[in-house]
Amino acid sequence: MPASLKQLEAFYWTATLGGFTEAAQRLNLAQSTISKRILELEAVTNGPLFDRASHALRLTRAGEASLPIAAQMLALELRFREEASGPASFSGPFRFGATELVALTWLPKLVVAMKRAYPNLVPVPEVAASIDLFGKLAANELDLVIGLDPPQAPDLTAVPLQAVQLEWVSAPGFGPAEDCIPLGEMAKYPILSQTQGSGLQRLVLDWAVANGLQINRVVQCNSLNVLAGLAASGLGVTFLTASYFAPEIRSGLLRVIRTEPAIPPIRYFAVHRARDLSPLAARVAAIAQDCCDFSARSLPERESASAA
Repeated sequence: MPASLKQLEAFYWTATLGGFTEAAQRLNLAQSTISKRILELEAVTNGPLFDRASHALRLTRAGEASLPIAAQMLALELRFREEASGPASFSGPFRFGATELVALTWLPKLVVAMKRAYPNLVPVPEVAASIDLFGKLAANELDLVIGLDPPQAPDLTAVPLQAVQLEWVSAPGFGPAEDCIPLGEMAKYPILSQTQGSGLQRLVLDWAVANGLQINRVVQCNSLNVLAGLAASGLGVTFLTASYFAPEIRSGLLRVIRTEPAIPPIRYFAVHRARDLSPLAARVAAIAQDCCDFSARSLPERESASAA
């Protein structure tokens, strides 16, 4: 009896993810089903594909030689289904991560565009800090990440998106009298920042320290809206996307303090695994390029930052 695609699928994901449990979770199957399919495949190949004697699950020589071929066969099956069925061939959950600023601005636009291109797809977004999302991408828990400062790894493809321009902001009566000051003078004021896992926090504060700023950090919070509210209440200075918080700036809840040098633009990326069987993550990354707009708002109306 020849090997079936379901058997090859069980073998591929068990080898790629490093365990029967992980493969079962990936394929939404019982672990016993994964084990059964691999045993059936080993009966076809007349030999073991995994070395079960070792503590960690490892491929035998036959398994190592067979894995690239299994990947090619599964990829060809995906191509066949796409040619035969078109966009409808992509169905089920698509798990991807995005940072809070993406969620506050153009994430709804991206989800609508994904559903328009692939009607049977079920987008499953997760909002978290970039460093946490890239960890889940490496662990095959996500298929795509939209974030900052992606890892430099040969097995990842980083598609460039727009850059954001951040500005220092505070309450109108707080901070320097001038609207533009040398960066070093910002050390006189308490700095409100995101938590350590935030890509924005890391990139901006690393840049500021490299340019001579001694940071007097007093509050860390993982919500941009809360940081804006804390700044509007006069607790300190923070750095935010002025285009997104333009209504608060126009209404006088927040003021912009420019520095010399200014915070440099910070670029976002859509990152996916380079050797995924499915082309879907690369397709969604291209959709993200078209949808990326950090001046947008996820909701037409939003309470002011002072209520955050």
